[in-house]
Amino acid sequence: MGLMGDDETGDVWQAPISRRNLLKRGGAVAGLAGVGAFLAACSGSSATPAPSQAAAATAAASAAGVASVAPSAAPTQEVPSEGPMGNILNFANWPAYIDVATSGPDNGKSPTLLEFTKATGVKVNYQEKIDDNNTFVATIRDQMKAGLDTGWDLMVLTDWMAARLISLGWISRINQANVPNCQANLVDSMRNLPWDPGNDYHYPWQMGMTGVGYSKKSVAAAGMQPLTKIADLWNGKLAGHVTFLTEMRDTFGLGALKLGIDPVTITLDQVNQIVNDMQPLVSQGLRFTGNSYLQDFANGKVWAAMVWSGDLASSGSADDVFIFPDEGVMVWSDNMLIPRGAQHQRAAEAMMNWVYQPNIAAQIEDFVYYVCPVKGADAEIKKLDPPAASNPLIFPTPAIVAKQHAFKTLSQDEDTAFNNAFNTLMGS
Repeated sequence: MGLMGDDETGDVWQAPISRRNLLKRGGAVAGLAGVGAFLAACSGSSATPAPSQAAAATAAASAAGVASVAPSAAPTQEVPSEGPMGNILNFANWPAYIDVATSGPDNGKSPTLLEFTKATGVKVNYQEKIDDNNTFVATIRDQMKAGLDTGWDLMVLTDWMAARLISLGWISRINQANVPNCQANLVDSMRNLPWDPGNDYHYPWQMGMTGVGYSKKSVAAAGMQPLTKIADLWNGKLAGHVTFLTEMRDTFGLGALKLGIDPVTITLDQVNQIVNDMQPLVSQGLRFTGNSYLQDFANGKVWAAMVWSGDLASSGSADDVFIFPDEGVMVWSDNMLIPRGAQHQRAAEAMMNWVYQPNIAAQIEDFVYYVCPVKGADAEIKKLDPPAASNPLIFPTPAIVAKQHAFKTLSQDEDTAFNNAFNTLMGS
């Protein structure tokens, strides 16, 4: 596994990692995710798991840091015994968002889940049922509202949706005594976010960034220098070969950064400025996609795009690279939540605690290549994949963290107005 780069803030990072190698083996992911599902993983639109619809305070927490909460218990490799555990955990997640063995008797299965079952006796009914936050929540909305069993004990949703459900009272409070690893090992930037002070209702599964990706070969053939800015996507030499994201907060977020607008305080007037700035690109053939941009990169249809941080590293070609643009990146988190009415809350808490062991977190990160929310995983990942420990896609440097931004927490009226403007832009 390799990693290459220039400086730590704005240049190219690209890593031919285990997920890419997995794709080369064809159907090795049968049993957890096929290649098609894999390409729809870990990102952020209606078909992907990580839209950057972060609450406003996430940017401040990530960029400036938030006061740390002292852990109330030391990390442990054991599952606490108090409370009924049950013998099953119903776990809903996005496609290709967990480690998968690629050989041996457990080929196609997740070592993390197998080891959890061995340690706890709890079998995991792990289903890749989440392709979109709104669509998934719609399937369980009435049950959560009534406090009835949704069929799921643990689910992973993006920060903006997590904040919404917590505010509605539809998420169960976590018994912190059952998650000492989470308390001890959660990175400081994700503690005490205003939408869940004390992390009483959520812990991050993965974090990530939205920036710019491009094909080195195609950009060079167009007579251009390597891309370094969001503004480079407006270069006329790329006309007809650029895609932006169908996720409003990602596209308007990067568009705001390009114009020097802070996404955390963005107004409707500024949204209209962004729309006017993007409109000429639409006239030149700009398309809006989910992470189908991966296929577009593969067939040469797209030369540059707004992309999610792990995608090109995990499933692009060696020619396709992600950059941290000079203007900055958008940040987000996908979060573990226990819906109201869950029948196996104790098992859900045990899973949260399990994946917050640094060695388990490293095992997952070596497959998914997203920003790790677990302290100590960088030291553990060195044992699995030494270059990964210094890869800013997983462990962003302070210089990169300082350039991270999240999108404004929108009121209902703002959400409607912003989305109307975005839908008009996409349909124009």
